[in-house]
Amino acid sequence: MIYRLFALVFFVLFNFAFSEVYTPSTTKEKEEFSKLQKEEIIIGLINEPFYNLSYPNTPSLNDTAKKFLKDYMQLNVVFKTISYKNLESEVEAGSIDGVALIPKNQFFDDFLDFSDSIFSEKLFVISQNTPINSLEDLNDKIIYTPYMESYVNILNAVLDNNDLHSYFIPVENLYNYKSKLLLTTNPVLYKPNYGIKIGNSSGVTIALSHKYVKLLPFVNSALKSGYRDIFLKELHNLESSISYNNFYTSLTEDEKRYLENLSPIKVAYENRTDSLVSYKSQLSGKYQGIAPNIFKVLKNNLNIDFIDITDDSYKTTDNLKNHEFDTMILSKTQERSKDFIFSKKIYDIKMYVINLDNSPSSSGTIGVLRNNVEEHLARRYDVDSNITIFDDLEAMVKALNNGEIGNLLVTNKEDFDSNKYNIIPFETIPVNLMFNKENVILRDIINKAFHHSIDLKNLANLSELERDLENKNIYLKNKEVRDILVLFSILFIFIIFAISIYLYKERLNKKNLLKDSLTNLPNRFIFDKFCHEENSLIGSTFVIDLNNFKNINDSLGHEFGDVILKEFATFLKNSFIDSYIFRISGDEFYGFSFENQEQIIEKLKKYKEFCPTLLKYNITFNLGISHKSSNMTLATSFRYSDLAMLETKKEKSKFFKIADDKFIKKMDRESSLLSLLKEDIKGVYALFQPKYCIKTNKIIGAESLARYSSLELGPIGPFEFIPIAEKYNFIHKVDYKIAKESIVFIKELLESGISLNNFRISFNISMKTFKRNDLITIISGLLSYFKVPGKYIEIEITESIFVLDMKDLISKLKALKALGIQISLDDFTAGHSTAGLLPLLPIDIVKFDKSLLDSLEINQEKGMIVYKNLTSLIKDLNFKIVSEGVETKEQLEFLEFLNVDYVQGYYFSKPISKEEFTMEVRNL
Repeated sequence: MIYRLFALVFFVLFNFAFSEVYTPSTTKEKEEFSKLQKEEIIIGLINEPFYNLSYPNTPSLNDTAKKFLKDYMQLNVVFKTISYKNLESEVEAGSIDGVALIPKNQFFDDFLDFSDSIFSEKLFVISQNTPINSLEDLNDKIIYTPYMESYVNILNAVLDNNDLHSYFIPVENLYNYKSKLLLTTNPVLYKPNYGIKIGNSSGVTIALSHKYVKLLPFVNSALKSGYRDIFLKELHNLESSISYNNFYTSLTEDEKRYLENLSPIKVAYENRTDSLVSYKSQLSGKYQGIAPNIFKVLKNNLNIDFIDITDDSYKTTDNLKNHEFDTMILSKTQERSKDFIFSKKIYDIKMYVINLDNSPSSSGTIGVLRNNVEEHLARRYDVDSNITIFDDLEAMVKALNNGEIGNLLVTNKEDFDSNKYNIIPFETIPVNLMFNKENVILRDIINKAFHHSIDLKNLANLSELERDLENKNIYLKNKEVRDILVLFSILFIFIIFAISIYLYKERLNKKNLLKDSLTNLPNRFIFDKFCHEENSLIGSTFVIDLNNFKNINDSLGHEFGDVILKEFATFLKNSFIDSYIFRISGDEFYGFSFENQEQIIEKLKKYKEFCPTLLKYNITFNLGISHKSSNMTLATSFRYSDLAMLETKKEKSKFFKIADDKFIKKMDRESSLLSLLKEDIKGVYALFQPKYCIKTNKIIGAESLARYSSLELGPIGPFEFIPIAEKYNFIHKVDYKIAKESIVFIKELLESGISLNNFRISFNISMKTFKRNDLITIISGLLSYFKVPGKYIEIEITESIFVLDMKDLISKLKALKALGIQISLDDFTAGHSTAGLLPLLPIDIVKFDKSLLDSLEINQEKGMIVYKNLTSLIKDLNFKIVSEGVETKEQLEFLEFLNVDYVQGYYFSKPISKEEFTMEVRNL
């Protein structure tokens, strides 16, 4: 085999190159070194499986250490084999004078001095049976470790930094515990199915006791003279041998015979796209990327040769079917699976939608390249009549620029300038090696190579580094910066070398694309396909979201959360046998049933009988249901079901809600309003409701009230559009626009010569706007820009604002008052109870809510008592009072009796335009 031949050649070169012995450079050093050579030194060799492992013509690392110390350095060395378990006691007792191949360790600092690092080690936690995908999977687990305190300290520190804890059991031979969780620097020895990298050790060295500290400079010099490279090459040979052995022993007899007679694999790369999977290098003209690197590893490490037959002609699946080559790199689709078979996933390609900021086309048409993965993805989501297929990228981009199509679907966003185009992430698509169906054995061999010898994740990272490096080299070449170019060329060589070092790690199992691995329900991939292909179905869609699940999951752990999800999924599968049930995300389940809505609800009510764990831990759920008619798409019906489910969470009156016609009409109108408001708030304008001094019956100001009107929907009341603006977080745009119109109106009144003594226009600032950091800047900027003094402005806040941070709130209120603005508390008594906060707040005016006057109509006697006492309280605090909602003469006379300061309501005037308000002010 080629690896044995390689090892033999290296062995010969090694002996030839180092037949001489180490010699210090100066006469003084030679004399000192000669004295040290005469002393007998006892060196410990750690009895560790990886250090002892050897193959034909590939010596063990311990043998290489012996050769270095005894033959090359000519030291009088006696070697003593020591286990990790006994190492500390042997060093502490002074029975050995040093240790070969030992990581730096704080415990040994009191006894040993360390050489320069010879090679580094990576720490892994691995398992054959227990899935390990993240550090959280190690929490409260038992981990078997070698008797090496430094390794355990590194793992313990990493866990502690992440608020995790594990239990460690040191053992002499980890191989005896390979079915458990293991901490090791050499996972390939144990053929694990799962594992994560923990960190790096401090470096493997040669350590000597303090009395031989003078020998260390000579050890370091000998390592620098070339022997460190020997250690690294031996380490690489050993890892390659283990990797090849694991791969070869996994093959069946048929696969071994097939491999012995295998001709070079002919591979065709994609020559019309430029993705990380494969791309043509602008420097070398050869194909690079993940797929070419895979075949390089197959050739160099496993003796599986290949031939790149890619040329300027475009290769299709028909060429593969005609056996013009053996494999090509494509994504797996149902259509392709009819004629071909696929390897495990090698990479996920990111898809992007490209369009123009100022595109003259309103078309939603999509442009794709023919027979590419983009074409298959476009057909999944759109109709053929909306897809335009191109033979080359240049023509497709030209069509977009000319407005002939609205969007492109591409894999390589680097071809597009982000200053000119919108680049929108769309979806990731897995790609595989594709073979003819008769090449099952070849496909299986390649999959086993992935499993034992190729770490696809590291390969992708290193390929990305290669590409980044090439781009930098091209840039530097164009700039003719040759000195920097040489540096990156060296780095490029190092990366290529690093590929061969890091490709021994076990490839983790491919995620199942079709089924949710936990519940075995169809996942979002299948759900999207179902919604796209089954729109003719008639029945009911429903959406379920578990309540209290996150708290249980966080407090009792993900494993317990998995039990709950599986229990509920089993209940759904058994309850809806002839229906479609999907798990979409963590605790959300979607379903389609041919049963009516009442039958679905009755079935789901029985969950307590079949889900004891949910019942025990008080886990309930919210349900939204919609009728799916023939003229409605599944996606639309599921959207209404989801909105209905969210409505139940808000209402909290019952666990389900049916998306009936009234609900749908409400949601559609909200959606229409949202789309209008999000695009433009030009339709928002201000009306002004006058405020009167109750003593003089003169206008002393007005409240600026937001209104909205659109060409599509006509006038829309504030009780409809304001909640939408708050819900979707653009209420600040409404607040700032009304603030601007109010300040501009003050400016117009001042310029018209109207006397505005003790006159103020007020406008409301919502809770969400008050949370913004730009509030003070915007208001002060408007006052400054329009040259309006703050004394003409009054800002109204509602009681709901006091759920904010009080320190920040008071700071902003004081900043507004510093501008001369008065602050009023609006809708007093309508919401939160804030009477206790009134003495603390820097406010000037309290506005009594209309509901207080309305209460007089219900119970006049008690209502008058409440109003009177509240008025007395506010006046005792030296605040002015505005009574809102005055509609009758009797109400006004009552307020005059209580000596209320100002009034506002329909008795005096409804909200009017600024022109009408100006006339009212002039008449007075």
